[in-house]
Amino acid sequence: MSRDLRHTLGRWGEDQAALYLEHRNYKIVERGFRCRFGEIDIIARTGEELIFCEVKTRRPGALIAPEEAVSRAKQKRLIKTAGWYLNSHPWEGELRFDVIAIVAGTSASSPPEIEWFQDAFPGEL
Repeated sequence: MSRDLRHTLGRWGEDQAALYLEHRNYKIVERGFRCRFGEIDIIARTGEELIFCEVKTRRPGALIAPEEAVSRAKQKRLIKTAGWYLNSHPWEGELRFDVIAIVAGTSASSPPEIEWFQDAFPGEL
């Protein structure tokens, strides 16, 4: 699969994840936050909790589940990136790292399968 198709699928998945969170009364604070350490797909909040979300999207029949693609190395990059974000956006409430795994539907009219792993890994900042 070409890089452009992967990018398109990834962007579509992030859009689906943002809608999913909004429908559950989460406020999207930022999308695609980047710094020298990496990128955070979605930063959201609810009440006194700030959530850093990694979104992984796959097509049906992929060899590994989307959530399995969040390696320990990726988790460490996400934690460093979150720390960088918090340097310029101080936060006094709770923090959480979530993974939203999406498998696209088998056709354009079929809905995606979305699985939300809340507090997916510890984030020691």
